[in-house]
Amino acid sequence: MAEDRVAWDELLAAGFLHGAREAHREATLALFGGLSRAAGFKERTYGVGAFELLESHLDRVFRRDLPKQVVRDDLNGSPGWRYGPYRVLLKRHEFGNVRGIRWDRASPTKQAVARQSYREDPQLALPLGLEARDTPGVVTLVLAHSATDEPLEMELFLGRPRWNADGGAAWHWVKPVDDAIGPDPRRKLVERTMPLWDDHEDVPMRLRGETKSA
Repeated sequence: MAEDRVAWDELLAAGFLHGAREAHREATLALFGGLSRAAGFKERTYGVGAFELLESHLDRVFRRDLPKQVVRDDLNGSPGWRYGPYRVLLKRHEFGNVRGIRWDRASPTKQAVARQSYREDPQLALPLGLEARDTPGVVTLVLAHSATDEPLEMELFLGRPRWNADGGAAWHWVKPVDDAIGPDPRRKLVERTMPLWDDHEDVPMRLRGETKSA
């Protein structure tokens, strides 16, 4: 089975993707609820805030819901979380342009991650002097996140970066982490112990679909 299907299915079944979606939504609402462009906050502040808040909310969600399954696993100081053989790092992208990320212009760590060997799309390995100090047997994926405040829309994607200094595709594979991922497996144990008369349901938030870039 292809890597994208295996990795996606494992992270989905564990509730990792649902936790990431929840953390992103909460972090985005906290960011836009706490900052105002009218007050003079610039894009740089929003960018740093979005990254730091998502990191904090991911820590909180995983400690609460998946404390034994998900561990903090940073790479060269870049925030990361690992479930089984999959480490997930963060990357903020321009809204609507997740496929336009240039990994050759990213941080040294993200460049090294984009140069991981990928058996289904082998690339020529050129010496760049980049050292990811990675863990044998661990595949590093990236959770790409973005949002806009007017109107409030969010984008969240999980994928395997592809070194694209050649101007080619930015991803070996990438998929949206949105409401289409289905029921949250983290709710199963809770639902079994809930009173029969409790019909509470999470209110879904519509996430904007990916905008194709030129």
